[in-house]
Formats: sequence, C-alpha cells, structure tokens
Amino acid sequence: MKILIVGTTPFTTEIAALCAAHAPDVFSTSDILALDSLSTPYDIVIEAENTNAELKQEVLGKLPDEALVLTCALTNSVSEIASWVAYPERVLGFGVLPPIPAKGVIELARGLQTSDEAFYRAVDFWRDVGQKTVEVADGPGLVRARVVCCLVNEAASAVMEGVATPADIDLAMKLGTNYPHGPLAWGDYIGLDTVLGVMNGLHAEWGEDRYRPSPLLRRMVLAGKLGRKSGGGFFEVEA
Repeated sequence: MKILIVGTTPFTTEIAALCAAHAPDVFSTSDILALDSLSTPYDIVIEAENTNAELKQEVLGKLPDEALVLTCALTNSVSEIASWVAYPERVLGFGVLPPIPAKGVIELARGLQTSDEAFYRAVDFWRDVGQKTVEVADGPGLVRARVVCCLVNEAASAVMEGVATPADIDLAMKLGTNYPHGPLAWGDYIGLDTVLGVMNGLHAEWGEDRYRPSPLLRRMVLAGKLGRKSGGGFFEVEA
C-alpha cells in the first residue's frame, strides 16, 4: 500500500510516524510544490492542511485522482471539501489532534457525497495502523479540534484581557481541571495558525460569536508567532 501524506506540521510528521510503523511505502511532505512532481500512484492520500480553506483547496487540486482521500476536516466540512474535487465519493473526513498516541482514536465523518466503500476502507486503514475509529457528524473541527481550539481561543482572550499570564492560565487548567496540557502550550504544539484556521472555519459555518477568533490569536499568527514550529508562540521554545 502506497500512502501520501501532505499538509501542516506537526500533523504530517506525526501521522507519517504512525503509518510508517505499519506500512512500507509512506511519503510525507508539507511542501505543496512537491505535489507537482508526483509520478507514483498512491492508494491512500492523507490531507492535513489545516491553516486556511484556500490553501486546502489548492492542495486537493493537486492530489492523484485514483486515491482514497482522507481529509483532516478541521477548517471545513467534509461535504464542502468533497465539492472541490472530481471524485467526491472517495473523500472522507477525519479528526485528530497532536500529540497523536500510537494507539488512540480517529474521528471519521462522512460528507453527503461519501460512499460506503470509502468509509469502510478508511475504518480498515486506521485499524491497521493501530487506531480505533468513531463516526461523528460532519462539520468543521469535528469533536476534539472544535472543543480544544475553542479552549485555546478563550485562553488567548484571557491573556489579552490581562486575566493572568500564559504560564498561570496553563497551570490553573492543568492542576485545577486535570487537563493533559495547558491550553496555551497545547495551542503552541498544535500550531496557532491551525487553531486560527479551526476558529475561522467554525465562525464561517455557524456565524456565532462564541467561535469568533480572539484578536490576540489573529495578531500572533500575523506576526509569525505560530508556536513550536516557528520557535515560539505563547511560550518560547527552549534551545
């Protein structure tokens, strides 16, 4: 089985590591230009561009027509994503958030166009790489990304409003609610551009103020403070 993984870090690197332990032929890239020179047919394409809809659509336009496409449905609904390609029946949404455990759970969402064959192929694929699956409703963010990114967004607003420092907000949430990560450190790990992409997608889909991105989050992304992958976000990366 040949697997192509393309999109945003750390999604691409962590999904590639997960697949490489179970599949012999995995190619992963975060460079959209690398898709122009693809010559090998792929059985499965895992698309994880999570920063904005325009770039996601450009990536999908460069993918092989014959593959099953598993799209990380964090910024857009699966039905919308599938409408961008000529083979919508082979597009299925999935949801995951880094850090990705070796034996975890993948959210799967069907678009209105997704075929049963595509769905069951995806279930078998994720099972083969050690992941359980749960089926969830279509919509930006699915479950975990929707909840966690809203939490990060609210924590960013708390920083902007002077409620507490990033370190104290994270400490309060880790020790006070037993969260596995502080929300701001988690946002840094996921990538603040991805968090912003999810919030923009939720706000566009539902039009509700609870999904409006924090002005501080927007400013940080504009300033290139994306989290770990840029050297720092709410927290600086230690050398």
